[in-house]
Amino acid sequence: MEVPNNFEFPFQPYPIQHAFMRNLFEVIENKKFGIFESPTGTGKSLSILCGAIRWLKDHNMYERENLKLQIEELELKKRKVSGNSSDWLSAQAQEIDLNRQINELKIRQNKIDEYDKKIESLRKKKKEKKSVKTKLVVKEVNENEDDEIVLDTDVQSDDEKEESDDESSTFKPTKIFICSRTHSQLSQFIGEILKSPFGKNIRVASLASRQNYCINPNVNKLKNNSLINEKCLDMQKQSKSQKDADGKTIKKPRGTTTKCPYYKQSTIEDLKDLTLTEVQDVEDLVKSGKELNACPYYSSRLAAEDAEVVLVPYNTILHKATREANGIDLKDNVIIIDEAHNLLEAMGQMYSSELTYSQIDQGLLQVKCYKQRFNTRFSAPNLLLINQLIFVITKLQQLLDQNSEEKTDVFTIENFVLTAKIDNFNMFRLVKFCKDGRIAQKVRSYALKYPFDKSIIEKPAKKGVKDFLSSITNKNETVEQNIEKPAAFALTNPLLAIISFLETLTYSYKDGRIFVHTNQDKSKIKLQFLLLNPTQNFEDIVKLARSVIVCGGTMKPNEEFRNRLFISSGVSPERIFEFSCGHIIPPENILPVIMTEGANKEKLLFNFERRMSMGGCIKRILVEVCKVVKGGIVVFFPSYNYENWVWQQIKDVSFGRLVFREPQDSGSVDSVLKSYSDAVHKSNSGALLLSVVGGKLSEGLNFSDDLGRCVIVVGLPYANITAPDLKEKMSHLDKIEGSGAGKRFYESLCMKAVNQSIGRAVRHKNDYATILLLDERYNRTATKEALPDWIKKSLKVCNFQDTFTNMRKFFEDRRKIL
Repeated sequence: MEVPNNFEFPFQPYPIQHAFMRNLFEVIENKKFGIFESPTGTGKSLSILCGAIRWLKDHNMYERENLKLQIEELELKKRKVSGNSSDWLSAQAQEIDLNRQINELKIRQNKIDEYDKKIESLRKKKKEKKSVKTKLVVKEVNENEDDEIVLDTDVQSDDEKEESDDESSTFKPTKIFICSRTHSQLSQFIGEILKSPFGKNIRVASLASRQNYCINPNVNKLKNNSLINEKCLDMQKQSKSQKDADGKTIKKPRGTTTKCPYYKQSTIEDLKDLTLTEVQDVEDLVKSGKELNACPYYSSRLAAEDAEVVLVPYNTILHKATREANGIDLKDNVIIIDEAHNLLEAMGQMYSSELTYSQIDQGLLQVKCYKQRFNTRFSAPNLLLINQLIFVITKLQQLLDQNSEEKTDVFTIENFVLTAKIDNFNMFRLVKFCKDGRIAQKVRSYALKYPFDKSIIEKPAKKGVKDFLSSITNKNETVEQNIEKPAAFALTNPLLAIISFLETLTYSYKDGRIFVHTNQDKSKIKLQFLLLNPTQNFEDIVKLARSVIVCGGTMKPNEEFRNRLFISSGVSPERIFEFSCGHIIPPENILPVIMTEGANKEKLLFNFERRMSMGGCIKRILVEVCKVVKGGIVVFFPSYNYENWVWQQIKDVSFGRLVFREPQDSGSVDSVLKSYSDAVHKSNSGALLLSVVGGKLSEGLNFSDDLGRCVIVVGLPYANITAPDLKEKMSHLDKIEGSGAGKRFYESLCMKAVNQSIGRAVRHKNDYATILLLDERYNRTATKEALPDWIKKSLKVCNFQDTFTNMRKFFEDRRKIL
C-alpha cells in the first residue's frame, strides 16, 4: 500500500505530527521495527492513534479487495486454460492446481465475510437494543472444601488433556496493541481515541488486572492482586455437590455455575458487545459491569478477540506467562509501546524476584502441615513432588541460616543451586507441578481453614508411660502454644513468592545473578534474583509480531533500543527505523539554564559528599525564583531522603506562596495535586511543589501553563553505584558490549530520569516555561549531549546573577507577547 498524503486528524496537524504519522504508517506497512521520539506535548498519542488506525483501516480494505482481485484473476486464468484444447492433459493439471488455489482463497474470503457479518450484527444490535438491566441472584452454598484443597489425582497428566477445537476455522482480524506503563496513561489514549475522527468507528478493548476490574465486593476487598486472582479462580469452580443443613450431600441443581454472581455467560456477552460498540476505559467498563451485573474482567478479555485496538499495560504483553494467561495472540499483529524510555529496566524487573526469610519460613510450615494432613490422599507422583518441594525450601532456609553477618553474596544460578545443594532436582518439573496443581492456592486455602499445630511437624515419638502421662498433662498448654491463627496468613501467600523464585532458577545460567542478603535481623534476610539480559524474553514478540514500535518523549540513547532490544532479539539492522522530531513550541518559549554557581559564587555541586552542605544555597535560590516566577514552580530532588532533608532546612522560610510536598503513598497524590492546582489558580503569587525525580510526579503528569512556569532539578539523580545489583549489571554490560558500556548505562539511567522530569512543563505550542538545572556537572559535554534536542537549542550556562537576569527578561518578553 502507498503511504497516504493526508491523515484524518481532529485539526490541521503540525508538520511534525504529519511526519510522525507518515513514518509510522510506512514502518507498519513494511513490517519494520521503529524507534520513535516525539517530545511530550507534541500530540504524540494522537499521532500514534491516527497513523496506526489509518493503516489498519486501509489494510483491512486492501486485504478484502486484493483477495477478491486474486480470485477473479485466477478464475480468468482458469477459463483460458479450460479453453486450451491443444494440450488436454496439461490443461487438466493446471486446472486442478488453479481450483485448489481458488478454493483456498474462497475459504479465507468466506471466513472474512462471516466475520464482517458478525461485526455488522453487533452494530445493528446496538441500534435496536434497549438498555435492560439484569439482576442476578446466586445463593451461597457450603461446599466440601477439603475436596478442593487436596491435589487432583496426578497433575502431571495435564499434558494429555485434549486440545480445544481448531481455531483456524475462524478469521482472526489484525489488531493494534497499544501498551503503556500505567492504566492512567492508557486512559489518556481512550480520551484521544474519542477526540479522533475514528472515535465512533473503532472497536477498542482495555485489558487490566482483576484488581482493577473486579466488582465482587467479597473479592476486591482483599486488595492484594495475588489474593484477588486466587479468590476469583476458586469462585469459578463448579462444585459437584453441596451439603444441606444436616450435613448430607445433595446434588447441585442444573444451571448453577459458580459462586460469583457476576460470572455468567449471558451478561458477560452483553457487556462484551457493549465494549465493542462504545469506546470505554477501565472506569467506564467497571460502571457498565455494575449496571449489567457482569464481570468486566472476563468481558474485556472476550472483547479483545474482536477488538481492532487493544490497550494493555506493557507488563501484560512483555511477560510471556502473563501474555499467555490473558490469551493474547501477537501473530501478525502490531505492537506499539508508548512511554518506552525505561522499557529495558521494566523488563528486567518483570523477570526479577525477591524472597524474604519470613516467606520461606511461613511457606515451609504451611506445606509441611498441608502434607501431614492429606498425606494418605496424595497419589505417589504428587507425594514425591511435594516432598521434593519441602526439601528444596528447607535447603533455602538452611542456606540463609548459615551466616548472620550483614553482607551480600553474589552467585550465578549454577553456583547457587550447587551451594544450596538443590542441583539434583529437575526445577522445570517442580515448578510445572506447582503451577499446574495450583499448590500455592490449595495450601493457602488449607492455611485459612485450619489452624497450624506446629507440634505435628516431625514430632518425636513418645516412649513409656511417663512420657504418655506427661503428654496428657500438658496437652492443652502445648496446643495453645503451637497453634498458628489463620489470620497470620490472611494477607499474603508466601508460596507464590517461593515458586516465583524457584522459576528464576530455570532461566539461562549466563543471564541471571542471585544475591543472598544475610543479616542478624532476620527481617532483613532475603534472596534476590536479577535478570541481566531481559531482552532474551523479547525474541518471541519480535518473531510473532508484524511490527513493533517503541515510542517516547525522550528515547536517547537510541543505541540502547537498537542494539539491546531489537538486534539482540534477532532483528536485522536494515529493518530498524528511527524517527525523531523537534518540539512544537518555538525556541523562544523556553529558557533552560544550567546554573553552575550560587549567590556567593560557590560552585553548585550536589554530589553525595557535598549535598548536605547546600541547604543555605538551595534556600536562597528558591526565594529568588519565587520572586521572579508567577505561577507554579516544581522542584525535583534526587531522592525522598534528600527532599525531606531540604524541607527541614526551608520549612520556616516565607516564600510568599503555599508549599506542597509529593506524598510517598500513591493514594494521596490526587489530593495534593488538586490542592496545588487550586493554590496556583486562586492566588496571584502561585505555589511551590517539592517532588522527587523518578517519583510519582515525574512521569505521566502534566504541569502545563501556570501549573509549571518553572521546573527546577536539584543535582543529578544517580543511582547508588555501590548497590550489588547495579554493579553486577554494569560489569555484565562491560563484558558483552565492551569496556565503558556499564558506565554509559549508569549515566543513561540518570539522564533519562532528568529528561522525564523536565518534560513535565511545556505541553502545547503556546505554553512557556523556564528550566533550571542546578549542578555544575550538567555543563559536562556528555551530560549536555544527553539532554533533549529541543532543550539544547535554547540552553544557557549561567551563574546566579545571570540566571535571574535572563529569567526576568524571559517573563517580561512573554508578557509583552501575551
